[in-house]
Amino acid sequence: MQQLKDDRTIPTLAHHFDVENAENSARLLLNHFRPHLSQQLKEEKLIITEFTGGVQNKTLAVYFPSDRRNKTLIKVYGADTDRILDRAGEIRTRLMLNEHECCGKVYGLFENGMCYEFVAGQTMTFENVGNDHCSRLIIRKLVDLHCVNRTASEDELQVFDAFKKMSGFLELVPEAYKDEKQQRQFVEYYPNRDIFAKEIEILREHLTDSSIHSPKVFCHNDLAYGNIVYDKEKDCANFIDFEYAGLNHQAYDIANHFNEFAGVEEYDYRRLPSRDFQISWLTEYLKCWNKVDCSAGHSNDEAAVTDQQVQSLYFIVRKFALVSHLFWTLWSLTQVGHSEIDFDYLRYGKQRFDEYNRSKPETLSMKNVSFP
Repeated sequence: MQQLKDDRTIPTLAHHFDVENAENSARLLLNHFRPHLSQQLKEEKLIITEFTGGVQNKTLAVYFPSDRRNKTLIKVYGADTDRILDRAGEIRTRLMLNEHECCGKVYGLFENGMCYEFVAGQTMTFENVGNDHCSRLIIRKLVDLHCVNRTASEDELQVFDAFKKMSGFLELVPEAYKDEKQQRQFVEYYPNRDIFAKEIEILREHLTDSSIHSPKVFCHNDLAYGNIVYDKEKDCANFIDFEYAGLNHQAYDIANHFNEFAGVEEYDYRRLPSRDFQISWLTEYLKCWNKVDCSAGHSNDEAAVTDQQVQSLYFIVRKFALVSHLFWTLWSLTQVGHSEIDFDYLRYGKQRFDEYNRSKPETLSMKNVSFP
């Protein structure tokens, strides 16, 4: 059992999951963490499928032919990802979110990953993540998540400081990559390594402006459509993959969600949502958010959403969109030469940095309509 800081414990197993011999490892984990399945393990074939689209970890679904709905998920951490992620903090976050019915149960931990509950439904795609119905479901779930910090104890909450993390990422980017091809690619894409420290400071300074205020709430911080599951039976959206979850600016979480419309494996900035879409989405978000504020004791008048509120939030979200682009640019550079996943991190980072530079002049010059 692993002892967490808040005295909770979680089952553990001293086993390194072998992706080349996944069935043996999966059987061992199920026997240990889900012993009620031991008889089925003796009698039935085990089906193992890998989720595609992950660019940091490998996630496997394990189940029996006779009970395809009762899946167990196994996440195998990417190589060296503990350099950039607090895995113990992730576990505490999952346990806390499970208590708030925002996350599935964690069955147990092994040396290079975790075993946890499957969330029923279909992963969303670009084709449906932006339709009116799915958008409303996502907004409702996101408002629920953004309110978690109102009832959770302070020591349960991780903190997501984008600027601190970006500075940490930059320290992990080598002066030169060991692989000559990767180094040539880096030099082709970026003028030099020092430009990133300059951009971090430009954004940090810009966001100190009093007109760019966004409350700290509990955020997902990686709300790509691949991390959103639609449950058709219950007609609801659920979120998965909470590696980056923590207290952060509300507007960052929304901006990052919009940025993720462009995709990851096939990044296409033309998929980024239009201003009209964002305004409509933010209006619905504020309606839900203000209703929560009313239930917390505010007057009913405050539930109404004004055009000025929407325009102000749009302005702030646009500012944090730059932070999101820069964050994932630097994240991608830390993965080069470490990840065992077949993904062109340098190319993806370049695409995010190109969009950062394309949108930066207009975004930095924007003024908040709520301030003279």
